[in-house]
Amino acid sequence: MSERNVLIGKLEEFISKYYKNLLLKGVIYFVSVFLLFIIIFSIVEYFGQFNSSVRTILFWSFSILNAAVFWRWIAIPLKGLYRLGSSLSHYDAAKIIGQHFRDIEDKLTNLLQLQELSSQENALIEASIEQKIKLLKPIPFSSAIDLKANTAYLKYAIIPVGILCVLFLSGNKKVVVDSSARILSYNTNFVPQAPFNFIVDNPNLEAIKGNDFLLEMHFAGAEIPMKSAIIVGENRYEMRQNSTGHFSFLFKNIQESQTFRFEANSYGSEIYTLNVIPKPIVNYFSIKLDYPKYTNRKTENLKNVGNLQVPQGTKIKWSIATKESERVYLRFKKSVECKRVEKNEFEYDRIFLKNTNYSIVAQNDFLLGDSILYEINVIPDAYPSIEVKETLDSINTMWHYFEGYAEDDYGIEELMFKYRFLDDTSNWVSDFVQLTNKSNKQDFSFAVDFKDLGLKYGVGLEYFFEVWDNDGINGRKSTKSSLFNFQAASVDELEAMAEEENAQLKNSLEESKKLAEDIQKDLEELQRQLLKDKELSWEDKQKTKELLEKQENLKKKVNDIQKQQKQNQLAENVYQKPNEELLRKQEEIQRLFDSIMNDELQEMMQELKEMVNTIDKEELQKMLEDMQQSDEDLEKELDRTLELFKQMELEQKLEKSIDDLQQLAEKQRELAQESNKGKQDKESLAKKQEELNKEFEALQDDLEKTKELNDQLEYKQDIPDTKSNEEKIKEDMQKSTEQLQKNMKKQASKNQNKAADKIEEMSQSLQSALQQAQSDAAAEDMQTLRQILENLIRLSLDQENILKSIVKINLNSPLYLDYLQLQNKLQADAQIIEDSLFALSKRQPQIESVVNSEINSINSSMEKALIEMAERRSSRASERQQFAMTAANNLALILSEVLEQMQKDLANMDDKPGSKMCNKGNKSGAQGMKEMKKMQQQIQEQMKNMMRGKKGKKSNKGKSSKGIAQLAAQQEMIRQRMGEIRDELSGDKNAKDNIDKMMKKMEENEVDIINDQITRETLLRQESIMSRLLEADKAQRERDKDKQKQSTEWMDNLSKRLINPFEDYQKEKQKQEELLRTIPPSFTPFYKNKVKDYFKENGE
Repeated sequence: MSERNVLIGKLEEFISKYYKNLLLKGVIYFVSVFLLFIIIFSIVEYFGQFNSSVRTILFWSFSILNAAVFWRWIAIPLKGLYRLGSSLSHYDAAKIIGQHFRDIEDKLTNLLQLQELSSQENALIEASIEQKIKLLKPIPFSSAIDLKANTAYLKYAIIPVGILCVLFLSGNKKVVVDSSARILSYNTNFVPQAPFNFIVDNPNLEAIKGNDFLLEMHFAGAEIPMKSAIIVGENRYEMRQNSTGHFSFLFKNIQESQTFRFEANSYGSEIYTLNVIPKPIVNYFSIKLDYPKYTNRKTENLKNVGNLQVPQGTKIKWSIATKESERVYLRFKKSVECKRVEKNEFEYDRIFLKNTNYSIVAQNDFLLGDSILYEINVIPDAYPSIEVKETLDSINTMWHYFEGYAEDDYGIEELMFKYRFLDDTSNWVSDFVQLTNKSNKQDFSFAVDFKDLGLKYGVGLEYFFEVWDNDGINGRKSTKSSLFNFQAASVDELEAMAEEENAQLKNSLEESKKLAEDIQKDLEELQRQLLKDKELSWEDKQKTKELLEKQENLKKKVNDIQKQQKQNQLAENVYQKPNEELLRKQEEIQRLFDSIMNDELQEMMQELKEMVNTIDKEELQKMLEDMQQSDEDLEKELDRTLELFKQMELEQKLEKSIDDLQQLAEKQRELAQESNKGKQDKESLAKKQEELNKEFEALQDDLEKTKELNDQLEYKQDIPDTKSNEEKIKEDMQKSTEQLQKNMKKQASKNQNKAADKIEEMSQSLQSALQQAQSDAAAEDMQTLRQILENLIRLSLDQENILKSIVKINLNSPLYLDYLQLQNKLQADAQIIEDSLFALSKRQPQIESVVNSEINSINSSMEKALIEMAERRSSRASERQQFAMTAANNLALILSEVLEQMQKDLANMDDKPGSKMCNKGNKSGAQGMKEMKKMQQQIQEQMKNMMRGKKGKKSNKGKSSKGIAQLAAQQEMIRQRMGEIRDELSGDKNAKDNIDKMMKKMEENEVDIINDQITRETLLRQESIMSRLLEADKAQRERDKDKQKQSTEWMDNLSKRLINPFEDYQKEKQKQEELLRTIPPSFTPFYKNKVKDYFKENGE
C-alpha cells in the first residue's frame, strides 16, 4: 500500500470514530431525553387522567419528539457511520484534525488539495505531497476524538434515572408504569384510579340473545360509594342497590353484544363487554296424528299443541321449525335426535302405546335451548258398555222384549244374545243380534220367543247380552250385561191362571149386565117421573146426572172387559193350539167384545152430559127414549157375549181335553214299548207309570169341570158320558203300576197298551161329540136363520100392505080397527122374530150386534106406530111404519149376507180334506133330527102364544091371517122332512114306525092350526111329537156310530139340501097357499125384486 493510501485510510478511520463518538453521545442524549419525556408525559397523564383523545395527542407528541431526538442524535451518526447519504468528507475531517493538532493546521488540507492536483503529473506537486505525507504519517488522527469524553454527558441521564428510581423506590411506580401504559393504549379508555375497586360478581359476561341479563357488582376498598351508575354506550343508567356496596342492573331482551363501564363518585371503571351468544329457539312445531284405522278417525294436524290425548296405537309425527339451531332432541325417558330435513327444520315420528312425558329441546354450538315439559296421555281402548232393559209381554210371558244401549269408544263389532236352560247348564247358546251399523253408540231392540228357543213350560232359563268392540291394537274385547233369569210357568199354572182370568171376565160381564139392567130401571123411572112433571126440575137433572155417571161406569167396565178378553184370549193361545174353526170363533167373539159399546150410545151420553144443565123436558124425554133403546141393545149384547164366551170356553176346554188325552195315549203307548223291551229297571218304569196315572187323574178333573161348565150354558152340548171308560182306563193303568212294581214287565206292557187304546178311544169319542155338536149347530142355526129371514120378509110385506091400506080408508071406518088389530099382530110377530134372532145370535157370533139393534128398531117403530094409530094420527103412524119397513129391509139384507157366509162356512167344513166332519164321518141323520127338534119346539112356543092370545080377546078374526098360514106351513115342512128322513132309513122298522106315528100327529096339528082350533089337546099332541123326536134323535146317533161310511154320503146329500133349501120351500109355500086358499099380499115391484133376489142368491 502506498503512503498516500495509508493516509486516506487513517482519514476514514477518523471519520468512523467521529461518527461513533456522535452516536455514543446521541445515545446518551436520546436516553436522557426519552426517560425525561416518559417521566414528563407520565406525570402529566397521571395527574391529568386524560381521555383517549388527549392520550392520543400525548402518545403521538411523545413519539414525534423522541423520533426527532432519535433522528438527530442517533439516525444521522448511524447514517454517517455507514456512509449512507452525505457524510463527513475528507476535507471536513482534515479541518477537524487540523484544529485538534496545532502542528498540522492546514497541512492535511493542503495535502488533500495537492492530491487533486497530482492528476496533472507535476513532479513538483508529487514531491510536495510525499514530503507532507512523511510529515503527517506519525500523527495518529483518531486520537483527535476521545470517546471517554462522552461520560461527561451521562449527567443528563442521571436526572431522569434518579427520578424513576425515586418513584419506584417510593412505591409510586404506577405514576410512570400505569400512565405510560395508558398513553401507549391511547385507544383504550382508562378511568382515573379510584380509592375503591369495581368488582363484577358475574362469573362470565355472556348473555343469551333475547333473554334478560342481570349484571351484579360490588365495591371493595377503603371508601365504599353509596351510588353507582352504569354507562352503556352513550346512555347512563342508575344501578339498583341490593345492599351496601352491592349493585345490579338488568339488561332486557339483549339482541347484540354491548360495552359498558361503571361510574361512582366521579370515578369510572374499566370498560367491560357483555357478549351475546345466539339462543337456539323452537319457532313453532306441528303435529300430525295418524290414528289407528279401526277408530275411523281422520288424520288430524295440530299446531303448537304439545299436550296430547290420543288413542292407543296413534302414530305421532312432529315437524319442528327452529332458529339458530343445529340439532333438536325429543326428550322422553331417553332423548332421541330428530331428523334434519332442511336448515332449521326437523322431523320425528313414533307410535305410542302408553302414557309418557316429553320435551322439545333445540341445541347449537353454544348452548341448549329452553324446553317445556309436555304430556302425551295415551287412552287405551276401553271396554264396551251395555245396558239392557227387559220387558215381558203382558199376554205371552214367553215373549220377552229387550231395549238396550251399547256404547264403545270407537265402534261396536258384534252383539250377541246368549242363553242356557237351567236343566242343562253345560253349554251356552249364542244368537246374533242384528245391529243397524257399527257405530260407537247405538240403541238396539231385540225380541225373542223363548218357546222358539226350545224352552219348555216349567223350565228355567238364564240369559244375557254380550257386546264386542273393534279394538285393533289389543284385540277385540267384550262386556256382558246383567244376567237375567226367567222361570217359565208350567202348563198347569197357565191353565189355572187362564181359568181364574176367565172367571173374572165372566163375573165382569155379569156385573155389567146387572148394571145395564139397573140403568134400564132408572131410565124407566125417570121417564115416568118426567111424564108426571110439567117442567124439568132440579131433581130430574140430578137423576139424569146420576144416570150418566152409572152409564159412564158401565162404559168403563165394558172397556175393561174388552181389554181383558183380548189379553186372555191371546194368553191362552200361547200354550194352547186351537184349530182353525176355534180361532175363527175366537176372532168373532173378540169382535163382539169390541163392539159391545157402540159409538152412537157414547155420543148420546156425551151430548146429554154437555146439555144436562140447559136441556128442556121434551129434549130430555127424546134423548132418554133413544138412550133406553141403546141400553137395551147393550144389555142384550152383554147377555149374548157372555153366553157365546161360555160356549167358546167350553169348546176350548173340550179341545184341550181331547188333545191331552191323545198325548197321554201316546205317552202310555211309548211306556208300554219300554216295558216290553225290559231294558229299564222296574222302579224307573213304575215311577213313569205313576206320573201318567196322575196325569189321567188331572184329565178326569178337567173333564168334570168341563161338564160343569156345560151345565151353565143356556144351549147345552151333548157331551158323552165317559165315566165307565174312565174307570176301565184307571183300572188298567193301576194294574200296570202294580205289575211293574212286581217286575212283571210283559204283563204290564199289555195293560198299558189296553189303557192307551181306551184313552185314544175316549179322545175320539169326545172329538166326535164335539164335531157332531158343531156340525149340528151349524145346520140348525142356518135353518133357523132362513126361517127368520122368511118371516122378516113377510113382516115387511104385511107392514107395507097396512101402510097402503090405512091411507085410503076413513079413520072412523070399522075397517080401521081391523088394520089396528093387524098392526098389533105384526108387532107380536116382530117380537117373536126378535126373540128368535136374539136366541140365534147367542149361538152364532157371526151375527153382528147391529142385527139386534135393527130388530129393536123395528119393534120400537111398530110399537109407536100402534100408539099413533090408536090415537088416529095416521100420518105419524105411517111415518113410524115406514121406519119399521126400512129397518126390516136393512135387517133382511144383513141376514142374507150372514146366511150366505154360514153356507160358505158349512161348505168349507164339508170340502176341507181332513176336516173334523170328514175325519169323524158325516152325522146327517142326527143333524137333521136335531134341526127338526128345534123347529118343532119353536112351533110349540108359537102355538102356546096363540092360545094365550085367543083367551085374551073376544074376537079372533085376525087369527086367519098370514101368521096362522106360516105356522101351518112350517109344520108341513117339518112333516115332509121327517118323511124324507124315514125314506132314507133301511132295516130299522122300529125307527120307521116311530116316525110314522110322529108324522100323523103333525098332520093332525096342521088341521088344528089351519082351522084356528089350537086347544090343550093340540099342545099335548105337540108334547108327544117332541118326545118322539128326542127318541128318534137318540136312535139316529147310535146308528151313525155304526155307519160312518154311509153317513159321509148322507152328509153330502143333507148339505145340498141345506145349502139350497128355498127351491123346496117355494114349492111347499105354493102348496100351502093353495091348501089354505089365502090371498097373497100384493107386493110392490121393489119387494118383488128383493124377494126374487133373495131366493135366487140362496138357491145358487
